Amino acid sequence: MEKSLYQKNAIVTGGALGIGRETSILLAKKGAHVIVSDINLTEGNKVVTEIESFGGSAEFIKCDVTCEQEIVTLVETFKFRNKRLDIMVNNAGIANKPTFMHKVTTEVWNRLILMDLTSVFWCQKYATKLMLGDRIGGSIINVASIAGLGASPSLGPYCVAKAGVIELTTTGALEVARFGVRINAVCPGWTETAILDVAGERGKDAMEKNIPMGRLGKPREVANLIGFLASEESSFITGSVYRVDGGTRS
Repeated sequence: MEKSLYQKNAIVTGGALGIGRETSILLAKKGAHVIVSDINLTEGNKVVTEIESFGGSAEFIKCDVTCEQEIVTLVETFKFRNKRLDIMVNNAGIANKPTFMHKVTTEVWNRLILMDLTSVFWCQKYATKLMLGDRIGGSIINVASIAGLGASPSLGPYCVAKAGVIELTTTGALEVARFGVRINAVCPGWTETAILDVAGERGKDAMEKNIPMGRLGKPREVANLIGFLASEESSFITGSVYRVDGGTRS
């Protein structure tokens, strides 16, 4: 196994499935100790078992990112153990069922903003504070979406939340750059994950036709970029927003 992240400690939220799962496995293969965080206990433990099967180091910690105190407890796990937090991947998120903005209920709106934006703010906030306290820097990667870079009719709440994640990333990065904490965002295009289930098969077909490369992305392709941003190979990169979208521009 490659050991570019040897002795590094990482947290991946939403680490049980999809992009989070592939990211957890990739970081572990690079030598990091990975905390796989999710509300899905069964799938989360499966990821840990897979990582341990190839000699990697991982553990599962259940965390509902819509609860600020659970995030505090998750992040401060390292403080309690006298270990540093080197990498924080804020990946947990959901999408709304396709609905025009004027038909979106307040309940749906609040749920999307809480899950896809406020939770990322909390994760970034507490990870940054811990990294600053340790005075050794660190890398925070926020998973946004190309939906945050342009309008996607019927996905309004999701678009707004992901646009907020992008601004959260760029502003936060400038505030702490001089202290060695790097914050970047990746913006996956339409990728083969459960989050696309809200679109149905017809919706997925339409998405594929709109991708210049002619196919949906794979979670591992997004994880590869996250792995790069987590490593010292990207040591002069912060406040950047990267598309992983097969050329999609609308």
